[in-house]
Parts: sequence; structure tokens; C-alpha cells
Amino acid sequence: MKVGIRKPNSAGLVTTTGGATMDLVHDLVLVAGQPNPRSAVIKKIFAYNNTGGNATIIFGTVDRSAVPLFVAVLPTITLINGFDNELTEEELPNIEFQSNMGLTVAGRSGSIYVLGSVAGLLVTIEVEEFGG
Repeated sequence: MKVGIRKPNSAGLVTTTGGATMDLVHDLVLVAGQPNPRSAVIKKIFAYNNTGGNATIIFGTVDRSAVPLFVAVLPTITLINGFDNELTEEELPNIEFQSNMGLTVAGRSGSIYVLGSVAGLLVTIEVEEFGG
């Protein structure tokens, strides 16, 4: 079992822009000469939806193509309007986000992005980060 450092996401409280626009939540900066310098596992998700209706969020990463494309990594999460939505470590899959050059032709950045179905969702996460 790998042991990392628990920390808040690097982007702080993120307000989603909605639609097909992805919002950076936690950045895994590349270190020159190291193929997989850092990785992270989401341990907690805190989200608040006060948009007037139920909404969804999806966490993922982006590939390294000329126009970065969103790659979903976690399942879709439904946010009930007007409620605090919190998912803990026990409720989340233990999936590691990491820089990877071999998964696609362009590779994946490993940085964590959120894709909200509507604008105005408030999202923050806690991660366990490894390496770097």
C-alpha cells in the first residue's frame, strides 16, 4: 500500500463553468526527465448545488492532444439541489490520477478536472498525493 500526503486540491474552491467546459481542480505539474513525477487519489469530494435543479459532475483528466480532450475517470455524481453533497474515502473508488504517456497516442496529463452539467456548482476535493 502506497502512503502519500493528504492535502486540499491545488485550485481551492472551484465554481463550474458548465456545459462542455472542464475546470481544473488539482494540478499535477510535470517534472522534466520524470515520466510520472506525481500522482493523486481523490479521498473526499465536497460539492454544493444551488442552481435550482439537480445537476451532475464528472471527474477526469485530459489527454495531451493539440486540443486537450476530457477523459472521464470517475463515474458521474449527481448533486441534489440545495444539499451539501459529500463523498468520503469509503464511497470513492481508489483510482490514481497520474501523468501517463502511453495510454493514448498523446498520453494523459494526470491533472484532475471537473466537468459540471451546469454553471455555478461549487466543488472542492481532498487528495492523497504521491511523489514529487
